[in-house]
Amino acid sequence: MAPKGKTSQREDLKQEDILQAVVIADSFNVRFGPVTERRPRTLLPLVNVPLLDYTLEFLYAAGVQEVFVFCCHLADQIRTHIKNSKWNDSSSPMQVSPILSDGCMSVGDALREIDSKSLVRSDFILVSGDIISNINLKKILEEHKKRREKDKSSVMTLVCKKAPPGHRTRCSEDEILVAVESDTNRVLHYQKAYQQNKFHIPVSVFVEHTDVDVRYDMLDSQVCICTPLVPQLYTDNFDYQSRDDFVRGILISEEILGNTIHLAVVRDEYAARISNLQMYDAVSLDVMNRWTYPLVPDGYMTCLGRDVMSYGRHNVYLSKDITLARGCVLAENVVIGSGTSVGNNTNISNSVIGKNCQIGENVKIAGSYLWDGVVVEDNCIIETALLCSNVSVHKEVTICPGAVLAWEVKVGPSVTLPAGCQLISKPQVDEFADEEETPPEPDVTPEFGSQSKAFVYRASCDSDDEDEDLVQDMWGLTVQSEEEDDDISSIDSDVTDQDDISPSGSPIPDDAGNFYSEVIDTLIRAKEDNIITDNIILEINSLKHAYNIAINEVHQLVMKALLSLPLQNTKAAEVTQVMKILRPHLSKHSALIKNYIKSAEAQFDCLQAIEELSESNSAVSCAVMKLLHFLYDQEILDEQAIIKWHAADPEPDADLDAHKDIRKKVAPLITWLKEAEEESSEED
Repeated sequence: MAPKGKTSQREDLKQEDILQAVVIADSFNVRFGPVTERRPRTLLPLVNVPLLDYTLEFLYAAGVQEVFVFCCHLADQIRTHIKNSKWNDSSSPMQVSPILSDGCMSVGDALREIDSKSLVRSDFILVSGDIISNINLKKILEEHKKRREKDKSSVMTLVCKKAPPGHRTRCSEDEILVAVESDTNRVLHYQKAYQQNKFHIPVSVFVEHTDVDVRYDMLDSQVCICTPLVPQLYTDNFDYQSRDDFVRGILISEEILGNTIHLAVVRDEYAARISNLQMYDAVSLDVMNRWTYPLVPDGYMTCLGRDVMSYGRHNVYLSKDITLARGCVLAENVVIGSGTSVGNNTNISNSVIGKNCQIGENVKIAGSYLWDGVVVEDNCIIETALLCSNVSVHKEVTICPGAVLAWEVKVGPSVTLPAGCQLISKPQVDEFADEEETPPEPDVTPEFGSQSKAFVYRASCDSDDEDEDLVQDMWGLTVQSEEEDDDISSIDSDVTDQDDISPSGSPIPDDAGNFYSEVIDTLIRAKEDNIITDNIILEINSLKHAYNIAINEVHQLVMKALLSLPLQNTKAAEVTQVMKILRPHLSKHSALIKNYIKSAEAQFDCLQAIEELSESNSAVSCAVMKLLHFLYDQEILDEQAIIKWHAADPEPDADLDAHKDIRKKVAPLITWLKEAEEESSEED
């Protein structure tokens, strides 16, 4: 029998081996305005699943065994949610404990309370409760532990995601500029880049270190690995209110205290924080496009005991118990929750519909998010809007981009809501006004319809300066500031030669031409390095944002690049020779093509690209009918799109002879498609 002393030592070691995480389930800001007045941000649904569930699933995949969820705003709701979740089961492999505190006003206050309760016993993961990520943290944790064995002074590892400027999930308020030591990834300088035209880097960074990387190509994932010393440092320094304050403080006092911070950068995995409505929209689309796999609607919701979803073409996700009228159109990137009905001639695209919603007839919903219990009556148009639970939209209402309708708002009938409006169901009450001065609540607000129950929401005047600066960053609206016309950034230091550090702000002379050349280079590099399709798509999307290319141009230029590349060094003039070259190349990139050529509009862009290319490329011209037939067989083009393109009038500046010639060449295919369509109609 082993001595008691050794047994207790083993138990202590086992406790130390438990991987812990601290989730900050409060944003400490008012980015979501009226939406978070009734529900905390971490419980807001993203693709019909609360944000906190994504975060907990991410931590479970990283091997975390114990999680402390720190709650402030509407903490009882978070506690109840955790109590009713799968993490509260006795068989749950991960223990989740809510920590309630009403007095905390910042991340610093939360970590000081964590320290006072001595909850952290070993290295832990610090993460925001509103992130979506599939990063494999196990490798980063191993590197952090190995580094700690050699260097006890390393107190934190920041996890960042590589994302060049213009990336869709790169949030402006989370942009950073970091100077790191190349061989060790030790952070030497850290600065927030939001609304900064110039960056000041101390000369000592370059003088004292021979190899320094200055990086502006990353987004902050709001994930970091900390040692138990971190909460103690927050306790010792009450000036540390945010994590950024902590990082800057450590770097400033590095020579005195000897503490260091390191950086880990991931490339191919996904990470994004839902910090505002723009990010909510961008990440929702990424989830529907399966960039966050395995956190996708047809897999993730099922494993949480939620709706069982079927996954269809063009990223259409449907619950089992829904009602779809025969004439409704679900174009692409659509999620429909259980108990929802959709009327005839209704068109839905790039949108998420919650549970138990009622969508009437002749409704158009594009780029919008409708939560549970929303009612939309006939002949309504909703574009780029957020409708919270139990909102009612009466007949013939048009909701312009950027609108937010908070809980239980009613609007209409026959009104148009202005772009960017935010409505609540009850008038705001001034806390400092006398009761006698407060006007009685009206039954109806005529400007929003005769059956309305809606009042304009105005952000609190005592919000911090950073929130006020974000007013211009409104979702769904295009706001061009003077600063955006200048250089993205410039770096000031006493170093004389900075050309390699500061990017030029001069405009690109031919954006479309440069984009096309970059796509060609990407495809060549993909072939040489055997790059997977997902990474090719990611690079093309980054190029789209970098060169500010419209989506219809992306469809056309990507298709032209895929057709031109294999025919660059060939003089083939026969159909069999051309298709012998094109068929395996296009089959290999079938997933890439289908990623862009989804909707009817995208198919029309694809056909226009083929038509334009056939005018200048004799090889494509001779094989155009076989090419279209091949794309039809691959389910990239459908018969309706091909027939519609064939019947379309030529563009004003088009070559009429070339227009007639290509239609003459594909005429047999058109005849065959029409006959097949007629036979199908007769069988029906």
